[in-house]
Amino acid sequence: MFVALGAVLQSAPAHTDDMTDDLARCAAIAQDAARLACFDRMAGAAVIEVFAGKGGGMTALFTVEQPRLLHFESNDVIMVATLLRSDDSVAQNLHLGGRGTGRHLITEPGAYRLQVNASGAWRVWLTAPND
Repeated sequence: MFVALGAVLQSAPAHTDDMTDDLARCAAIAQDAARLACFDRMAGAAVIEVFAGKGGGMTALFTVEQPRLLHFESNDVIMVATLLRSDDSVAQNLHLGGRGTGRHLITEPGAYRLQVNASGAWRVWLTAPND
């Protein structure tokens, strides 16, 4: 059994701080067409579920009924995550070295959870593949 020491896990329907950051990123784009495309992507992106924490932790189970894009973000030096099926078998190993984001397409329907080991704050969210 995994003990989430120091982890603060939360599930939220939306993430206002992310939206503010995304708006600022889009607004900073100089080219009109590229800036509009950025805002259009934001408007069409439907965040399905969000998990966040600091250090090590395990998300709650989440269900994937159709393909979903798993986004993961680290705000520190390293993030190693393991996407687990409900039977705890490994579906995918994920890794980020340094700050940044990564993505993984989940194509197989089922229940999953993510085990995260990170040196700092991290965030994970799901969207439809075309977002």
